[in-house]
Amino acid sequence: MIYQYLPVERIHYGINCVKEQLVNEIVKSNGKRLLVVTTNSMLKTNAYKKLIDDLKANDFELYVTCSKQHVPGSVLMEDIHDIRQFNPDFIISCGGGSPIDAAKILSLVLAEGVQSEEELYPYSENVREKTPKMESFLPHIAIPTTLSASEFTSIAGTTNEKDHVKYKFSHLNMTPAFVFLDPVFTTETPEWLWISTGIRAVDHAVETLYTPVPNPVNTSLALQALKKLYLSLPESKKDPTNLEARLECQIGAWLSLFSVVNIKLGLSHSIGHQLGATYNIPHGMTSAIMLPHVMKFLSPRTIAEQAQITEVLGFSQGNGKETENASMASTLIKGLIQNLEIPHRLRDFDVSKDSIPTVVKNILVDIHGEENSFVLNTDDLHTQITALLEEAW
Repeated sequence: MIYQYLPVERIHYGINCVKEQLVNEIVKSNGKRLLVVTTNSMLKTNAYKKLIDDLKANDFELYVTCSKQHVPGSVLMEDIHDIRQFNPDFIISCGGGSPIDAAKILSLVLAEGVQSEEELYPYSENVREKTPKMESFLPHIAIPTTLSASEFTSIAGTTNEKDHVKYKFSHLNMTPAFVFLDPVFTTETPEWLWISTGIRAVDHAVETLYTPVPNPVNTSLALQALKKLYLSLPESKKDPTNLEARLECQIGAWLSLFSVVNIKLGLSHSIGHQLGATYNIPHGMTSAIMLPHVMKFLSPRTIAEQAQITEVLGFSQGNGKETENASMASTLIKGLIQNLEIPHRLRDFDVSKDSIPTVVKNILVDIHGEENSFVLNTDDLHTQITALLEEAW
């Protein structure tokens, strides 16, 4: 057995860690021309404005490009010629999972000399016509403002607006080398986005527990992640100015997706990828919609794993009650989602029942691409996925 660490050099975490340590980290890496990847909404926040002021005050050259939800391929590649002319030597992503994913893919684009959106997709896990080498790549600092935990992975996705498919890219060198978990940067994150990505982190932790390739490191961290998120998400909603609670949520998200190359995430993620690409539903919301249903569906095959959820959250029914504890796990997660008051049905996002058969086809492609034997061994998978979506409708 082997455990693979991702090439993350340092993680800074704490209140005001960006203000105190970011410039030093860039200087250590000899960064001078910074490609900043963010979103239009981030441009208006006080934390981002102060970040840009600090960078300019330290004589860094900046080129700012903006991504959008689900990283549309056309938007991702829109500025690529200007970016090449700028010739950055460092990348900073600031925002949620979309700009962080965009920055990771731009790192691949720059390393491989990709010139257009059409040239990009052959490098994807979906197509696999070309293998990225990324022998020369730019260091990347990620400053997340949500709980999606994209900053802790070597994978990223972009949506092709022509076929509405989410294309996945993966390379160890796409991993951000430095991460700053600073709750100050989260205070202007819309509540729905903060809470829904928190549920996404819960989804990461839950699907880590019943991964078909478990290991003691990720299992232990996932349990601690669930405990932190279950307690601190409601606290951060109750008092959005509570930076300590927000930092606990950030740490929970970190633990939920630690060196994810060692595990395979499961059915909720595969369904969520395609619900996002097809209906433009934010990924946190796809987790709120699907995770309790997937947990209930998989419970008979994951009794020991799901029983741990009930135990770590403090609701164990006692010794010899493993099946009861496992059955309670999905109810606890469903209760958390309902208490946080976020939409959790497909029809809340104007999804018509008639469109379900079409998205099921894309979900099945995603499942087969993940090569998750645990899910693939399901009898009549097409019928079962269709039934799950109808339950979630």
